[in-house]
Amino acid sequence: MNKTIASLLMFLTLVVWLTACSAPNCNSGTERQPGNIDTGTMGRDAVTSTLCTDKTDYNKGDIVHITLTVKNLLDEQIVLDGGQQPVMDICVGAAPCLSHYQPEIAQLTRLVLEPRQSHTTQWDWPPPGVDMDKSMPPPTSAGTVYGNNIGLDGNLRTVSVSFFYGPRRDVP
Repeated sequence: MNKTIASLLMFLTLVVWLTACSAPNCNSGTERQPGNIDTGTMGRDAVTSTLCTDKTDYNKGDIVHITLTVKNLLDEQIVLDGGQQPVMDICVGAAPCLSHYQPEIAQLTRLVLEPRQSHTTQWDWPPPGVDMDKSMPPPTSAGTVYGNNIGLDGNLRTVSVSFFYGPRRDVP
């Protein structure tokens, strides 16, 4: 009886641990539209950017599934205009960004979002031929993903998440 209970507890512990390691790893940032004291309008949330990896820990050679979603929170249409730069981009470490590998991302320099509409970009990283020493500099195994997007004001906004890739090593 005690062995059965102990085995069941060990199994439940393993399930909880595996679930925690495979849970999505997300971070969001929200741009607020300023209010106007002259007209009496309050500031309000306008655009939110959410960056996620599918989990926090990866074995060396695993694919990191990354999503960046930009959502219009307003009840009116918005236009995000990057001029010559992409409206959205995903970067891992110091390696080239997604726009380097996918021309359609580099060419998305203007994005119109209707009320409550969102736009999502996905990237399976690392792409073939990536320089892992630039993306995951030794001796650490921690990596950071940066999700960049142009805000309503035309300025670059960034949200980031960190993850472990390969065996964990201590920071020097």
